[in-house]
Parts: sequence; structure tokens; C-alpha cells
Amino acid sequence: MEKVVLQAEPRQTGRHSNRDIRNAAGVPGVVYGQHAEAQAISLNRKSLGIALHKASGGVIEVELANQPTLNVLVREVQRHPTKHNILHIDFLAVSMTEKVKLHVPVVHQGQAPVMTNLDMVLVRGLDNVEIECLPGDIPEHLVADLSTLLTVDDEILVKELKVPAGVKVLTEGDHVVYAVTLSRAGVVEEAVEAETASPDEVEVVTKRKPKEEAESEKK
Repeated sequence: MEKVVLQAEPRQTGRHSNRDIRNAAGVPGVVYGQHAEAQAISLNRKSLGIALHKASGGVIEVELANQPTLNVLVREVQRHPTKHNILHIDFLAVSMTEKVKLHVPVVHQGQAPVMTNLDMVLVRGLDNVEIECLPGDIPEHLVADLSTLLTVDDEILVKELKVPAGVKVLTEGDHVVYAVTLSRAGVVEEAVEAETASPDEVEVVTKRKPKEEAESEKK
């Protein structure tokens, strides 16, 4: 993965300071971690957006004047409720030699043969899974292979995802990631077909009368 570097500056804390930073096309943030003291920082909004896109959930190198470079992961992003621009960001400083736990998204690849039936609907059970690995091994996503979905009874479980070397999946393996079901139209069609089935197609079940009841009717 391409190395992502982001320039940052120390900042004053407080509501007025944050407002001034945002008015100057900046974003207030904080960096904290097991091996680093919490620091209030400010970042250029445009540069931050580019870095987040390139990193795709991986490590970002934050450079602060007169300080060692910090390797960080994004921990929380606060956005404006309507404009969706970033209002504040939290970074977790990590060691490249210590494993971390985080969630990564699941994406699909391939075509599901069962979906050639237009009455079928692909159902997504999980958007992401929790993993553990070294910061340098963090995958952008895990992959589910839809080509294994041959019938309506098939499903893809967490334990069947494609996982890169050095990555351990912590989410329970039996959780369903993708499954297939009949659409509402398909369910209605099956019900109609059952109701209109010919008498020859309907199984008739009869119950034999008790011997005493049968003899009573003969008298």
C-alpha cells in the first residue's frame, strides 16, 4: 500500500479555537495512544480528505514539527449532519510491531449463479468484520466469493471469506455474510401456483374411522 503522509500542527483547545480552525479551512483533531501522550492538532481539510481516501483504513504517518513521525489509525470522524464535511477527527497512535484490532469492510466479487433466477434476492448479513493484525498488514477489505451461491439454500459465512496472510478474523466464523432468498414477487408466485395446482398434483390425506364408529354406521 502507498505510504500516506499528513502534515499537522499543534493547536489550542476550546470551542472558539476549533471554530477559527474550521473557518480557515482546517480540521481540529486529537492524537492519542498507548505510547504517545494525547495531543490536540489541526490539519488542512483538503489534505486530510486526500489522506483518508488513500489510506482506506490503513496507517497514516502524521508529521508534527520537532517531533518524531507518528503512525496512526483513524478512530473516529465527526461530520456535519447536512454538509457532511469533517468537523473533528481522532487518531490512534500505534506501534508497527504490535498487533491492533479493528473492523474492516467486506466486499463481494464474482457472480452468483443462483441470481440468474430473477425472483432471487441477494441478502447481505454483515457489512464488516473484526480482525487482528500488525498495522502494516491491515487489508483495505475482505472478499466474499459470490460464485459459491448455487441455490437458494447456499450462504457465505465469515469463515469462508478470503483472508490475507498475517490477518486473523475475530468475528465468529458461523455468522452469515451473504445469503439468497426469494423476492416478494417470487413468494407470491409460488403461493398462487400451490393454490391453482390440479387435483392430481394435490396430496390427499384421509383418516380411517375407528372400528366401533364404522360398525355403528352400518346398523
